[in-house]
Amino acid sequence: MNLNKFTPKLIERLLKNWQKGNFDLDDLTLLGFAPTKENPIEEQRLIFREKFYEHINENLPHPFSEAVASQNHARILLQYEKLFQESPSNAQYFAIIYYRYLGIKKYGVRELGEISGVSERTLRRYILRAFDMLSLQLQSKKLTKKKIFTEDNIKDYFPNFAENQVVGTEETLTKIIFWLETKKAYHAISIEGLGGIGKTLIAKHLLKDQYKKANFENYAWVSARQTELAPSGEIATVDNFANTLDDVVARLAHQLGQNHLAGLSTQDKIQGLKTLTAEEEFLIIIDNLETVDDVDKLVPELLKLANPTKIIFTSRKSLDHYPDLQTLRTPELSRKNSQLLVGGEMARAGNALTLSDESMDALYQITGGFPLALKLATAQFGFFSAKDILHQLRSGKENSKNLYTYIYRQAWILLDDMAKKLLLTMLNISPDGEDQEWICDIGNLQKDDFRKGLEKLKELSLIEFSGTIERPLYRIHRLTTTFLQTDILEGWEDNKS
Repeated sequence: MNLNKFTPKLIERLLKNWQKGNFDLDDLTLLGFAPTKENPIEEQRLIFREKFYEHINENLPHPFSEAVASQNHARILLQYEKLFQESPSNAQYFAIIYYRYLGIKKYGVRELGEISGVSERTLRRYILRAFDMLSLQLQSKKLTKKKIFTEDNIKDYFPNFAENQVVGTEETLTKIIFWLETKKAYHAISIEGLGGIGKTLIAKHLLKDQYKKANFENYAWVSARQTELAPSGEIATVDNFANTLDDVVARLAHQLGQNHLAGLSTQDKIQGLKTLTAEEEFLIIIDNLETVDDVDKLVPELLKLANPTKIIFTSRKSLDHYPDLQTLRTPELSRKNSQLLVGGEMARAGNALTLSDESMDALYQITGGFPLALKLATAQFGFFSAKDILHQLRSGKENSKNLYTYIYRQAWILLDDMAKKLLLTMLNISPDGEDQEWICDIGNLQKDDFRKGLEKLKELSLIEFSGTIERPLYRIHRLTTTFLQTDILEGWEDNKS
């Protein structure tokens, strides 16, 4: 089909002709369906009608499409009436097109308006809106390969591609790369864990790896990161972050070369992107998802873009309640990899000092292999003694106060009283974890209270699981334990703003 010829006026004329059972020969020729000896005009009309009908059907809700496929008029009408019991939507516009021009029984505008529960004038406006949307969708199909990224323009949108020190993430990277490169594997992945555990670093290397291999037709990276912790220990505000569904969708449209969607509503942009990402494989990464204002609205909308396109989220909040989305918790570093990270950071900074095994053991015990805490401590080597640095981490003094604020403050604010009580109870259990019965006993908790608190801690990546399915064990990260033993919480409880 010659897709760029699909103007709203032409679509209106085609549908009216279709309603009469005929197409103008000039229209068929214009759209690349001119009759030939092999394909006479009647056959070309049927081919075109089938292709056009398929596209309209793609825009109908699944229950409506199933009803249409059944050719049962009563069933179709029931789904249509249900659809119009909801707020105005794109699905309603296409359902009107089906009933007005393509259905088993044809309806006039006035009669269809009565069934829809809207005025004749409103129904006509909906029909014109559908023509506009069909035109936009059909024309956007030819733009799939319009924008090709190179090393020169990739820097405009992507995170820094400089070599970063990746230590202890090989297993995680290998697992996600397999998912990305296997067509039938997961199409949406959430890399989860506390702030500073290394989620963004993993995502950067996934993007770099897939870009170098040219495994996807196009790439997009949208960051919702609002703050970051500098090596000096200061919390800095990040400029130009995405904060809403509108922000994220607008940036995706721009990065994927769909500038013709600018000025349209967010839903229309999503529809345009859905058409695009359904035809080619793209890799889309949304970093620091939890800082977006309307996460519960954004995730379902973005999941519409998946398959064959792959989407990666990084998030402090768990997304495991969304179907068709695979979550992966980011692990802390082992003792060996923690030492490799510290050594690499010292070498990068040109620091020739040595760190004793005793000090490294103490540092690992306090941080639990938490990359951000290890990097912050390493940045202070030479300015403070190992003893002072360890004291700062234990007590939350000096630079370490910002570290705990960056990682935990927002999570603590989001916890209800029961979740806070459970978290503080976890201070008294073994680092290897304990079962529900034992935790309830020492915390004087009812099982229902435990369950409610556990769900919240799990959502915010504050609790870890081990043991077996028959006897699950629960524990908190060692850095979380260190944080809870500081005096920082007293200030947060006094000032809840």
